[in-house]
Amino acid sequence: MTPQVRTGTIRRDTRETQITAGVIIDGTGAAAITLPLPFFQHMIEAFTKYSGMDVTLAGAGDIEVDAHHLVEDVGLVLGAAVSEALGDRNGIRRFGEAHAPLDGSLVRCVVDYGRRPHVVYAMEQLRGRINDFDVEVISEFVKGYAQTAGATIHVDCIRGDNPHHIAEAAFKALGLATRDAFRVIGGGVPSTKGTL
Repeated sequence: MTPQVRTGTIRRDTRETQITAGVIIDGTGAAAITLPLPFFQHMIEAFTKYSGMDVTLAGAGDIEVDAHHLVEDVGLVLGAAVSEALGDRNGIRRFGEAHAPLDGSLVRCVVDYGRRPHVVYAMEQLRGRINDFDVEVISEFVKGYAQTAGATIHVDCIRGDNPHHIAEAAFKALGLATRDAFRVIGGGVPSTKGTL
């Protein structure tokens, strides 16, 4: 029996952003990302690498106004592509957790891909700008991704004072937790209700 190929592709066009994302859940962590925000692109590449998914993503938007629209919409589109690829979620582990250190920074991420979007974002140490990128808008990516992926995401900065290291540890932890949650372990729908 040939295993199901878990893939999804989504396009979103608005007056503010134009984004296309494609994912292969059971990939190698390969990323083909093109965004006009170099630091944010670096973060999406880190998430991709550690999630084990293959991700193609291209986006443009009104970053001359603010990065917020593009960052949030990348989350919405990437999450929707993931949800499409997961299908009925039958047989997945559903839950995942990971800690990721980067030098003096340590971030924990716990996820549940059970179609209940919710975010707890305890990243008070993540403040300021990296080049022209306001790292506080990373929370908008997480919220958008959780909404359309159907995920509960708890992300906590345990310690750290370097914004680059904290942000990168957060995206790595999200990737690792996601890889854990997407593992196929069998046993039908991962819910006592019998449906997600």
